[in-house]
Amino acid sequence: MLRACFFVFSSGRSVGDMSGNEVTGDRNNSDGKDAIVGKIRRGRIQKFLIRFLGGIAIILVLAIFVCRGSLVEPESYRTALAMSQADAEDYRIDLEAKIIELGNVVREKNEWKTTITQPEINGWLAANREFSKALPAGVSQPRVVLADARMSVIFGYEILGFNAILQGELDVFCTEVPGQIACRIYQVRSGWVPLPVDAFADQFTEGMLSYGADVEWAEIDGDPVALVLFPEDTFQLGTKVLAVQAVEIEERKLMITGKSKTRQ
Repeated sequence: MLRACFFVFSSGRSVGDMSGNEVTGDRNNSDGKDAIVGKIRRGRIQKFLIRFLGGIAIILVLAIFVCRGSLVEPESYRTALAMSQADAEDYRIDLEAKIIELGNVVREKNEWKTTITQPEINGWLAANREFSKALPAGVSQPRVVLADARMSVIFGYEILGFNAILQGELDVFCTEVPGQIACRIYQVRSGWVPLPVDAFADQFTEGMLSYGADVEWAEIDGDPVALVLFPEDTFQLGTKVLAVQAVEIEERKLMITGKSKTRQ
């Protein structure tokens, strides 16, 4: 009899107690297992929430980082923007006077050379109202910086309700093909946040095509190079057609040399 009772309790099967309630022999073990399982589940949920919220925090930090970085103005750009309107107007007049003088030289000589300074370019960009009206939507205050044998084109661009600062660093030179100008793009960035050059290649191509130029793309040491070929009569002064033969970028100035011929 005692052996039978011992077998029943040790087997873990349910029996009725003296009060008629069901008693389970391994209840303590089951409660312990449930507590462990619950603890494990709570731990997993906690880890998931930590990772999820942590991921959101990282995304927000990166978004703030990128937005603030996009608003950073290079010192050279701030300097160019600081030019007064009066000075800009004077430089605009100087640049247009050089173009007129170049026209006089071209009429008399088949070879020509001209030097355009950085202040003259930026003054013309700032003071020429017709040019400002022709800018693409969202683009504002374009300026040029000539330094370290590179040309930096910097401008404001309105995106998602705030003005980012976009900057492209490039080299401009003539190829062996007559009338073809190469633009080697070193980098494009917003503030100090780098951007993929491919994102602007189509826009650059469309812009050049609107001027009647043919555009092909190549590479130099991994840098994209736009090969732009303008129609022969694109650069014309009077009855003379100008062919650009060399473009040199020096400190704060752009030197251009070429030949001219009478249009047939």
